[in-house]
Amino acid sequence: MIRLLLALSLPFFGALFAAEVPVAQAVFGANQYVEYLPGELPLVIAAPHGGLLKPKSVANRSYGVVDSDANTQDLGRRIAAEVKKQSGKSMDLIISHLHRSKLDPNREIKEAAQGDKTAEKVWHEYHGFIDQALKASVARHGRTFFIDLHGQNHKDIRVELGYMHRVEDLAKPREEINSATFIKTGSMELISQLNPTSSYADLLFGPDSLGAMIEQRGFQATPSPRMVVPTEPYFRGGYTVGRHVKADAHVAGLQIEANRIRLRDSPENRQRFAEALVQALRVYVPQWLKAEL
Repeated sequence: MIRLLLALSLPFFGALFAAEVPVAQAVFGANQYVEYLPGELPLVIAAPHGGLLKPKSVANRSYGVVDSDANTQDLGRRIAAEVKKQSGKSMDLIISHLHRSKLDPNREIKEAAQGDKTAEKVWHEYHGFIDQALKASVARHGRTFFIDLHGQNHKDIRVELGYMHRVEDLAKPREEINSATFIKTGSMELISQLNPTSSYADLLFGPDSLGAMIEQRGFQATPSPRMVVPTEPYFRGGYTVGRHVKADAHVAGLQIEANRIRLRDSPENRQRFAEALVQALRVYVPQWLKAEL
C-alpha cells in the first residue's frame, strides 16, 4: 500500500480535501497521528479512541476520560477488510493513532486537546478527514452511512447503538417517537425521509432495525426488538455523530459501542463481529439508505 505522509500546514492540508484521494492509498496527517484510508462505498467508519501513541511532545490531558477503547483500531481494520472481502470494494476508514490521554477526538476541541497545539492540529486533521470521506461518498452515491466506532465494558453485555436518543426518550410512546420533532433530535433523520411509509420506531428497534440484524447474527444489541429501551449506563452517541451526521448533508449514521467481553477481547471474537456487522450492513444499507454496499 502506498503511504503518503502529510507533514503540512493546515491551509495546505485543507486544500487537499478539495480533491478526491485515490482508493487504497493511505493518507496520514502530520507525524502520522491520523490515518485515512479512502474507499468507494456509501460507508464511512471512524475509530477515535483506539490509538496507542503517547508522544512526550503532546501534553497529557488533565480532565475528561483518558482510557482507550482497547482493540477498536483493530476492529475497524477488520470491518474494512471484511467489507472488501464481501463486496469487492473498499470503505472509508479514519483512525486516530494518539492515545486518548493525549487527545479525545470525540469531544469539542477545548476538552479534546486542552490547549496543546499539536493535539489541536491533530483534532482538525481527524475531523477534516471525516469531512473529506463523507463528501466524497455523497458525491458518488447521493448519500452515505457513517459509523463512529467505540468500545465499552458495561455489565450488561451487548452492542450499544447510539442514535443520539437518551434512554428516557426511547421509553416514550411510539406515537411520540414517530413524531417529526423527535426524529429531528436523532441521527437517522435522512433514513426516515427516505422511508416515509416506515415508522421511525421500527427503524430504531423494529424487526428490520440494525439492532435486530446484529442480534440475528449472534450478538446482543440495543435498541432492538429484544431490548427496546437500553439499561443504564448506555452511550447514545456524542460529539462526532452530532457534528458530522446531518440529513441536509445526506448523511445518516450512529455511534456503535462494542462490548469488550465476547467481542473485543480476542482476535477471533473481533473477526466474528466484523463478519456479522458487515453481513448486517449489506442488508441494512440497501434496504434503509437505498444505496448498495
